[in-house]
Amino acid sequence: MTSTLDRPAAADVPAPTASAAARPSLPDPWHWAVTGASLLAVLAAATSLNGVVDAWTWFLPVVRTLVPVLLAMALTRTLRLSGVLSALVGVLALVGSLTAQFFPRQSILAIVPGPGTSLELQRLLAQAEETVVSQVAPVLPGAGIFLIVCAALGLIAILVDVCATTLRMPAASGLALFTVLIAPAVVKPNGVGMSAFLVTALAYLLLLALAQWRENRLASGGARASSGFAGRSVIIGASALAVTVILPLFVPGFTSGAFPQGARMNVWGNATGLNPAVTLGNDLRNPTGFGRIAYSTNSDTPLYLRAVTLEDFSGRRWEPDQRLDGRESGVRDIGAEQGAPESVPDGTTVFTRITTQSYASPWLLSPYAPEGVTDLSGRWAWDPANLSILATDGGSTARQSYLVQSRSAALTREGLGSIRPSESDSVPEVFTELPDDTPDIVRTTTDEVAGDFVNPYDKALAIQNYLRGPRFTYSVEAPVDGGYDGSGMDVMARFLESKSGYCVHYAGTMAVMARAAGIPSRVAVGYTPGSPTGDTEQGPAGTELREFVVDSRNAHAWPELYFEGVGWVQFEPTPSRGVVPTYAQQAFAPVGPRADDTDALNPGGLPAGGRTGSAEETAGAEDGTQAGGAQDEAQPVAGLLAVAGIALFALLPLLLRSARTRSRRRSVAADTPDGTGAATAAWAETTELAGDYGYPLEPTDTPRTFAGRLGRDARLAGSPVASLARLRTAYEYEEYAEHLDVIRPVDGYAGGRGGNSLPVAMLARPVAAPRWDDVETVTRALRSGSSWPTRVRARLFPQSLLNRFRGTVRR
Repeated sequence: MTSTLDRPAAADVPAPTASAAARPSLPDPWHWAVTGASLLAVLAAATSLNGVVDAWTWFLPVVRTLVPVLLAMALTRTLRLSGVLSALVGVLALVGSLTAQFFPRQSILAIVPGPGTSLELQRLLAQAEETVVSQVAPVLPGAGIFLIVCAALGLIAILVDVCATTLRMPAASGLALFTVLIAPAVVKPNGVGMSAFLVTALAYLLLLALAQWRENRLASGGARASSGFAGRSVIIGASALAVTVILPLFVPGFTSGAFPQGARMNVWGNATGLNPAVTLGNDLRNPTGFGRIAYSTNSDTPLYLRAVTLEDFSGRRWEPDQRLDGRESGVRDIGAEQGAPESVPDGTTVFTRITTQSYASPWLLSPYAPEGVTDLSGRWAWDPANLSILATDGGSTARQSYLVQSRSAALTREGLGSIRPSESDSVPEVFTELPDDTPDIVRTTTDEVAGDFVNPYDKALAIQNYLRGPRFTYSVEAPVDGGYDGSGMDVMARFLESKSGYCVHYAGTMAVMARAAGIPSRVAVGYTPGSPTGDTEQGPAGTELREFVVDSRNAHAWPELYFEGVGWVQFEPTPSRGVVPTYAQQAFAPVGPRADDTDALNPGGLPAGGRTGSAEETAGAEDGTQAGGAQDEAQPVAGLLAVAGIALFALLPLLLRSARTRSRRRSVAADTPDGTGAATAAWAETTELAGDYGYPLEPTDTPRTFAGRLGRDARLAGSPVASLARLRTAYEYEEYAEHLDVIRPVDGYAGGRGGNSLPVAMLARPVAAPRWDDVETVTRALRSGSSWPTRVRARLFPQSLLNRFRGTVRR
């Protein structure tokens, strides 16, 4: 007669069903850990905002928003309220938190929106919109932009917590975290950034692990939690990382570099907003070019298309001043510019027809200096202070084709060199002012370069040739690495220290140095002359207009300096970009006297042939050489990243499985004398390895039925059978020994209900502790009896990573 061993009915603890797990009857204090992980995950993702907003200025407002929201939601779960009510409480807490921070004067009891809140909200939203369209990242901190950031992150935090805690779908919360990374990926020149990406990924994995830990606690009522979910999370996260490294290398439209450090896709096209300088750096980094603009002109000299000028250098951002109150409506006839001479010396009339296609901006492109514009749709006005043309009806330049008549002065080196310093009231003060916090390096460098000269033209040439000298290099990437991809006095200081940047830095620095030398200045933003197409068209009065095209790669900034009796004169300090005007091409030799009447100074200027050539051929050649060199240098790095990503993706399962095996081996080797835990570790390793070789553990298997089937199907014999029996016996003893006090011996056996029977004699004596040698013996037998494809699959793609040992059925 054979009896079986099992727990008696009074001691039975049935395995929880799925429905029971979904509706725990036990208290659930563990949701606090998941909510805390949700908070950390959102804050981790928010670190990517550094570079979009000034670094860490967003942190305290965001914390003051998220903590009350998630705390309120956690309290509702402690009170065992419904999930819908928990989400509603979170939204109300978000409204209260935003009201307390941004609308305290309009609030009731500090947290309830009161009268005037809607008007203040409109004001802050308008402020945020102006910040977005008129500033370059990182934008200055302000109440409007912080309101948008806090509200968006608050809603994302609610969504993350609902997915992870209420709906018990923690993996879905990753989509919400991903939305936080979208804005930095689009706006920041260097993408999301590796540090922010890794911090977010680690916080997400922590959220997944804690969510699974909570599930196991609820399902088992406090039993040992399985860590298999953490292993699967590592696989998913590492696979995603490998894919994000490799995928951008093969997808058209991404810039060079690997996500998240680079590989950013420009989704906004070439719309420019109120500040054309905002996207200038990003346009120049686009290797393919976009936003084609065609123009035809009868100009004999290379033609720059100017959109707007920047002249107010008093703030941390240089932005165009719209000056709506001072503009003149209508652009068919444009009057004289303030400070301009009554007649341009030896001036010639230039006709230019511009077809913008998809280029969209409220600022109109035109050559300097425009005298009239025809065939233009919409309402436009011009500024007497700088001759910029702005749409006043909300229109833009998109899909316009218009004719500009402008006046070009014939400037010579001798004529400019004879001009004395201008009077202080010749132009508005905005073109001469320097803020009090102008860095010392700007003033000292100006004095070293141009301090020995008297005439403004000699000073201007000295500054231009210094910036075009061999000590400076053109780079659209160095500003990103150096953290000065923008405008402002601090940016100019860092540029003079590193001596590497692109046109914004060269133009802005020359303009600031010119003011420090006593010359009025401003920065023009637009496009370099572009490339000829070979086509022509008939212009007014029988003139022949030659066609050129430009795109985003021609986006440019250059300084304009004021000279008494001549007006505003263009210079080109940026090496390898644009065209140096003929009056500034010669090797520098001052025309006027020096301050100390000694020999002339050549501050590192280049020879006439050093930087000049026909139209844009020299600039294009130099630019192409630099760009090609950068691309050639980046290709090996991209290849190494691809190989490393593929290798990581291929070997990751093997590494994870090997790490689990080593952990179990240490557990068996360092086991306590009574064998607690070691037998389970050894048996778990044996069953998982059997599954890797094609003999999986079925959900209904007991240890004894699985061991019998494995020995039969794998055709084990001899020592492997004995080792398997010892491992199974040790596991059974470890699992059932705690119930010996309720076992009743029957005919030499101890038993209960089910199919697990153990002889009483065996239970009466201690069972030998498991040995890892037995595990290795069974493993070798399984390997030797398998085909080589099965062996490769078991090593490189082990199924046990996804089907981890959960215990066997007790009967």
